[in-house]
Amino acid sequence: MQLADLTSSKTSAVGRLITLAAAGGLLAAAMVVPVVAATGILVRNEADKFTSISFDATSGLPQRSAIYDRNGRLITYVYGVDLGPGMTYAGIDRQPVGYNQISPQMQQAIVAIEDSRYWQHGAIDLKGTIRALVNDLRHQPIQGGSTIAQQYVKDVLILQAGSNQAAIAAAQARTLYRKLNELRMAVALEHQMSKQQILAGYLNDAYFGNGAWGIEAAAETYFGTTAASLDLTQAATLAGVVENPSEYDPIANPAVSVERRNTVLARMEQTHWIGPRVAAKAESEPLGLSPGAVQSGCGAPTVGDYAFDCDFVMHTLLLDKTLGKTTQARARLLATGGLHVYTTFDPRDQRAATRAVNWVMPAHDNNVNPAHNADTEVLVQPGTGRIRAIAEDRPYGTGRGQTEVDYAVNTADGGSSGVQTGSSSKLFTLVTALEQGVPFGYTQTVPGSTTINGYANCAGDPVSPFNVTNSEGPGTTTDSLYTGTTHSINVFFAELEKKVGLCNVVRTAMTLGLTRADGSSLLSTEHTRAGTVYPADDFPAFTLGVINVSPMSMAAAYATMAARGVYCSPVAISRITAPGNRSIAVPSARCHRAISAEVADAVSYILSGVFTNGATAAQPQGPGPIDRPAAGKTGTSNVTSGNGTPYAAFGGYTPTLASYTSVFNPASPTTDTMAGTTACYRLEFGGVSCPSEMFGAMAPGSTWHMTFDHASLGPALGFMPVPGGSELWSQGDGQTVVQPGKGHKGGGGNGGGPGPGHP
Repeated sequence: MQLADLTSSKTSAVGRLITLAAAGGLLAAAMVVPVVAATGILVRNEADKFTSISFDATSGLPQRSAIYDRNGRLITYVYGVDLGPGMTYAGIDRQPVGYNQISPQMQQAIVAIEDSRYWQHGAIDLKGTIRALVNDLRHQPIQGGSTIAQQYVKDVLILQAGSNQAAIAAAQARTLYRKLNELRMAVALEHQMSKQQILAGYLNDAYFGNGAWGIEAAAETYFGTTAASLDLTQAATLAGVVENPSEYDPIANPAVSVERRNTVLARMEQTHWIGPRVAAKAESEPLGLSPGAVQSGCGAPTVGDYAFDCDFVMHTLLLDKTLGKTTQARARLLATGGLHVYTTFDPRDQRAATRAVNWVMPAHDNNVNPAHNADTEVLVQPGTGRIRAIAEDRPYGTGRGQTEVDYAVNTADGGSSGVQTGSSSKLFTLVTALEQGVPFGYTQTVPGSTTINGYANCAGDPVSPFNVTNSEGPGTTTDSLYTGTTHSINVFFAELEKKVGLCNVVRTAMTLGLTRADGSSLLSTEHTRAGTVYPADDFPAFTLGVINVSPMSMAAAYATMAARGVYCSPVAISRITAPGNRSIAVPSARCHRAISAEVADAVSYILSGVFTNGATAAQPQGPGPIDRPAAGKTGTSNVTSGNGTPYAAFGGYTPTLASYTSVFNPASPTTDTMAGTTACYRLEFGGVSCPSEMFGAMAPGSTWHMTFDHASLGPALGFMPVPGGSELWSQGDGQTVVQPGKGHKGGGGNGGGPGPGHP
């Protein structure tokens, strides 16, 4: 060796010694000297903030939310909320789990490759930390030396930063100051959390690439499994990803990922977590990826038949001001707050309704549904308001042939401009008449077509005459309240509406929860770009369903009859829990008595007759009854012979379930009518019908019948009979029509009436 070389070598050694001493002194000072400098105050504040964070779901760090059906089955995760063009709130795919919910192989793999002495040392790995400090003193990049506790600190600071890019950069800066900050917080952490908690926290907060934060999301993203179920090769793969998620991406770079996985397995063998044979076998295994199993939102593959239900829940949450003052605040909570949203949707009812709408009116079958009419149905549980299913014959999405418009609900809830209900709105006139004591046998003789004057609105002002025609055509008929309803005689109901008061009928509808589809009151006046929308009490045709409303609001009204007069607002959420099992208030159904039990029972008595005695839903023209007591009402709007109808509907119920179905053409619901080839639909037991006009008993009635044949109806309960002494029997049972002024015929007049079990 030359003298110069020897001198240089000695100088270098002395320099290294001086540098090492300086680094050691700096480290000691950093750990001992009180925090007084400006940067020190920042470190102290960050440390205080960090030590209030726990490893589990109470951490306050961003995590995805989840939506479940009534049985606790996952519908979808939520970690991104679309509020419209340019208004997406992005969260992260992260779900914390406990230490015991992470497979031992995963725990061993990450320790072996990231911090093999984890179980022996404290927050500081002295050798690695000194190396990092030496590099800083030499003005070289800081690298290495981070224990799992220190990496946990860094990951938490990144997650806390959210979208603050400056804070993210500061948490990852390769500088001495960042390293010392990190070290201080790690030391504090080691004094407050167990090694198991720190390890779980680290695995819950590490980034594994492809949008997966934490081991639970990573296990789902790459292998379609849970953190608890990861096997050795899967665990080694994920442990290898953490160091560089982009380079070691198993999906984008499988060959590199295999090499990295085998490095982890070799390290596990070296640190005696596994033996040579186990390591060799695992190294020979393929990656075995199953990517793309989990996504966010109502278009995720986990959603299945619940897409429109999911969409309704999302709108409900974003409109719920108890979750935040602004829509943006509510979106942020949903995307990052780790909410668990348990819904009222029933899997059996949802399958039944989805199968029915797509069987009867398949949207993209040109043979069965050449006009591409829509068929939508909503099911509600009487007495609770719980929505059991929302079905639509359209695939959910934004692609060709898909839609995100939920035709069953109000506009603000993701719906359209609503539907006309036709004669199914005669329900409100019927209820009003029964409340005023109009008996079952009340009789009118009416022409097939007429103009009726004498209507007044709620202000007492006269309104326009009503030109009304029976769909049966010309000819005079005599009907009772019972047969006028079951045969759906338009002129009869126009006269009945005048008798009981147009304003009273509209107010009855409001009592039963009805609003316009835009959520406004039926009695309000609105000025829109399209013109002025006048109050419903200005339209005598209200009884024939000319006001656009949502099918869901109609389902709730019919459910009130099934619940013997108790009205409940439709609700889709049964409970919400936040991290830490904290309960959050959910929208209430506000169940209350809307009409008397006797009136509701009387309605059910009459509407049970819709399926019998040649009534509108009786066979062969209608679906006929199901295998248990049921009631219903058809609805067909604006029927003009030969021109078809734009809307057809059916409201039907049993004592345990109510539904409302609407069929129309969504391309132009106010002008496109259903007649002939534009009214085709599939019959429940096969075959295609293309009637000259679409009526409520046809596609809507078939949808209801098919749904209730397969829905979860529970025990076959009957409706409660109207008491025999009720004045509603004073003119007979109504099934036997009595000519006006000719006395009573049969039917239990003068208060007799049928007892239990009467149809």
